[in-house]
Amino acid sequence: MKNFQRNVLAVCLVATVAAVQHVRSTTEAEGLAAIRAQATQGVIAVQPWAQLMGAGRLGVGWMTSQPADGVVEWTQTFETGQPVVWQEAWFSEDGLRQANGTAQRAVIDGYDPTRPIRFRARSRAISSFRPYKVVFDEPVRSQERFLPAMARPNGAVSFIVFNDIHNRTSLYQPLLNRAGAPIDFAILNGDVLQDPQSEAEIVQHLLQPMAWFTTRGIPCFFLRGNHETRGAAARMLKSYLTLPDNRYYTAMTFGAARVVLLDCGEDKPDANVEYSGLVDFDRYMEEQIDWFAREIEAPAFRKAAWRLVVVHIPPDWRVPQEKLWHGARRMRERFAPLFDKGRVDAVISGHNHKPELVEPCPDTARGFRWPVFIGGAHPLEKATVIRVDADARSLAIRCIRSDGTIHAERQWSR
Repeated sequence: MKNFQRNVLAVCLVATVAAVQHVRSTTEAEGLAAIRAQATQGVIAVQPWAQLMGAGRLGVGWMTSQPADGVVEWTQTFETGQPVVWQEAWFSEDGLRQANGTAQRAVIDGYDPTRPIRFRARSRAISSFRPYKVVFDEPVRSQERFLPAMARPNGAVSFIVFNDIHNRTSLYQPLLNRAGAPIDFAILNGDVLQDPQSEAEIVQHLLQPMAWFTTRGIPCFFLRGNHETRGAAARMLKSYLTLPDNRYYTAMTFGAARVVLLDCGEDKPDANVEYSGLVDFDRYMEEQIDWFAREIEAPAFRKAAWRLVVVHIPPDWRVPQEKLWHGARRMRERFAPLFDKGRVDAVISGHNHKPELVEPCPDTARGFRWPVFIGGAHPLEKATVIRVDADARSLAIRCIRSDGTIHAERQWSR
């Protein structure tokens, strides 16, 4: 009888595991199909994605199937009975508007973040580009996209952070389903790409997911991890993005929160053989450190109710000095003292492929007076999404597993 019961329990356990795996695989397959649906036939090859650029600015990108020009038509007219007034935005650099390529961009300036916005891309394929005459085909428009108001009452803001997807784009939908609402924007906090080798990889694993988030009313900001700096296509990334001041690092104010977005650089020294003498991160990171030292003295940072840092490689006070890799040592020795000086409230990271909450260092003389939330990584059962909710009086951060359980959370109040 006992053997029978054990056998029944074993069969039930196997069936349960199989059922859970089926649900996971089905959910991931559905998520991947929704993301792949952002690739479309015709001149518009990838539907538009929205990128954060700061107060009153929004970047929009899309792909065309052949060389073309591009503008974005946008409006904030929603009143019934009122004529819709479409404005136009585009991308220009050094006096030249973007044209004759397949990666299209535009920058919307001066929109009101307290009101919703809707937009669509418009492109004309270019059949001939001569010095004094360019021949265009008929214009084609993308699907229309809608974003809710970014600025909410009482300085409220809610955003989510993903990390270490490593090309497993099927993870986004099941994780987003666990993240809750509302969501004002998403941050892709590094290693969402795995050493990109081609434009096709960038399109499938970065641009299509951002376009999918945009269908959900969620603009994105892309931060590099150490794997986005590797591969034959790593130097192409900026061609598809609209970045504040054309840099991978920046700081933006969203309601009551000042959010600093840092580029972590590589995890090994520039001279390492893996980089073939083709990287210059040590100097680049010094430039970023100088910038951040100025940022923490700026009024926008000092006056913010909450000060948050998002960076791929975590600054971890617990790791013995001899076990620190180069990038982690730089974060701990060069950036962490500035986090203390600026009185940062929390840091959100990834990189370690294991969800953790690093509490502030008990030795106050060492600093590290802020917690570090470290997100998980693939596969789905080990993946996480980190959710941040802030307003003028409170801050809450939760690291959420793919099954909806909370790995770690903290709350603050003023």
